Amino acid sequence: MVKIKDGYVMSAAERAEYERQDALPRKISGRVDYYFKPQTKYPPRIYVFMDAELWRDRNRRPMGLFNAVPFLSRPMNREEIEYHHFNWRLCYHQYEDWAKLRYAEQQEAEELDKEDPGTGTDFLEKLVGFREQFALGGQAMPKPPKETVKPESDESLLLRLLLSKGEELQPKEVFDMLVAEQQGQKRLGILILLREFYQSMVSPDGKKQMPDLETVNKKILRSKERSVRNFVRRVYRKNKLFALDEIRNRYPDYEEVMLLKDVAVKSKKVKRKNHKPMLDLRRCQLEKLSALLRSGDLPEQEYHNVCNRMVMLQNAHDRRLPIPLSVKLQGETLVYDFDWKTRENIVKSFVELANKQGMTHEVLKKRYQEIRSSPNSF
Repeated sequence: MVKIKDGYVMSAAERAEYERQDALPRKISGRVDYYFKPQTKYPPRIYVFMDAELWRDRNRRPMGLFNAVPFLSRPMNREEIEYHHFNWRLCYHQYEDWAKLRYAEQQEAEELDKEDPGTGTDFLEKLVGFREQFALGGQAMPKPPKETVKPESDESLLLRLLLSKGEELQPKEVFDMLVAEQQGQKRLGILILLREFYQSMVSPDGKKQMPDLETVNKKILRSKERSVRNFVRRVYRKNKLFALDEIRNRYPDYEEVMLLKDVAVKSKKVKRKNHKPMLDLRRCQLEKLSALLRSGDLPEQEYHNVCNRMVMLQNAHDRRLPIPLSVKLQGETLVYDFDWKTRENIVKSFVELANKQGMTHEVLKKRYQEIRSSPNSF
């Protein structure tokens, strides 16, 4: 049952919410997932996510577990389902000490054994088995056993020999060796090294340097990983259900976590839409006035003036009203109405023309007609 502190008196709203949730049907089952978070600027820890089927990758992002995979899962017992029935948020626990984690999970394992004998015990054994793999609470990781030094293979010896004598070889010799290797044993390391030799020899002005052992080993590793990944994707595409078993026939040490990583496709970046620039007079003025408001340095009176000006411009733009421009020359005042979509630079050029010395309305009318009839004004 849900735990309520002794002596705590619920308010009317809390009582109503409690009774509402208590009347809802309980879940039949649930899942608990266990994630390990290595040390960053915080100590290493294990996260225990309750009702794990409700969690999404984005919910685990704050913990740095967006792309993580649980190392262990178990079903929830009835007591846990009842207790977390009243959750109104996603619930998780975190542990930085194996002793505390084991103590807490041992109690849940006992409840699981009551419901399904042996289930809790098996789970607890699996959990404790990860103690050597995941160190918590400052515990040092167990030292890996010393690996016996394996004798170098014929391919490694040949690689070293070619690297030592690579500069003495001629392009024709390297090409013949490359063709012979492709038609013969097809050893990956030898092929990559000979290809690098040949490219460095025939490159213009010697721009490509002669390869070293580290570069060749990196390329060999990448090539092997690419081959495995391509094979995994081909098998998974044909038979998703039994793909893992088929992959393990060729690669016995292949794990399910590796399968999820290999078949994952990187999300394509959404192409940003190109928006047409705002060139008409009113929208340009609105943008400038908005920048003034965002600056926040306006006196009160000027602030109201800017707001009123913006309202007038926006209303005129929404109604698509023409842009009136009053010009007074030689005692005569005329109003030139420009289309509501007329570009800002066109109107400004007309104003500059009107301000020139000796300008007359006859010249302005000709320019005005050119602007109205030209499609480049909008």
